[in-house]
Amino acid sequence: MLREIWTLRHFWLALARHDLKDRYRRSILGIAWSLLKPAGITLILTLVFANVFHVPVHEYAPFLFLGIITWQFLNESVVQGCNSFRLGSTYLRVRPVPIAIFPLRVVLSAGIHASIGLVAALMLIWYLHGIDLALVLLSLIPAIIVLTITAWSLACICGILHTRFADTQQIAEISLQALFYATPVIYLPESLHPTGWLYMIVACNPFAAMLELVRRPLLHGEPPSVQAVMVALAFMSVTAIAAWLAVRRVERRMVLWL
Repeated sequence: MLREIWTLRHFWLALARHDLKDRYRRSILGIAWSLLKPAGITLILTLVFANVFHVPVHEYAPFLFLGIITWQFLNESVVQGCNSFRLGSTYLRVRPVPIAIFPLRVVLSAGIHASIGLVAALMLIWYLHGIDLALVLLSLIPAIIVLTITAWSLACICGILHTRFADTQQIAEISLQALFYATPVIYLPESLHPTGWLYMIVACNPFAAMLELVRRPLLHGEPPSVQAVMVALAFMSVTAIAAWLAVRRVERRMVLWL
């Protein structure tokens, strides 16, 4: 299946390119919104929460910006992934292709947005603190692979469920909203009480571990903790296996559901 997906790479790359063009058609700023939106949210939240958490602005702003672009990538992959098979129904009816291509199309579009934000974050952190490029590359490349596989797997699972149950997207949005507050996107993990219930949730939260994969090398100049790596890899493996089994099970029937 993966070999066939790679063979059809020009097809799903063209689909992702078409999605971006269609999304920003008649927009004055175009794809620049993928940077302006998280930057604007970061600016507003920094003005509020930097004082709440008693953190210097030059430390909190990069922390928050990295959290927002990473979370938006995962959120967009899951929510848009719910409609990925319905959007690709025309192609599925014409020619049998691996159905996992269509969630990948969504993840690739979200990844382009996240990549623009990540480059901006690298420039900001380099300007404010300086960074070790060798460590960043050695740490970020595996982190990006883990995030991409996880997002692709979740998009496949949600897309299959949404094709059968139309309420899936609303449930996913509510669940992600709850997870947002259980994940240290806007608050520092160090600000939580070590014996509190929220601290325990964050410690076991795979999304918090994925944020650490991105944040720690850039903000602290050190590799992520072993616990974060193990939690992120375990979650990636579970979701990837579940997605693969689900895709193999419904691949022949998907066109009948659309």
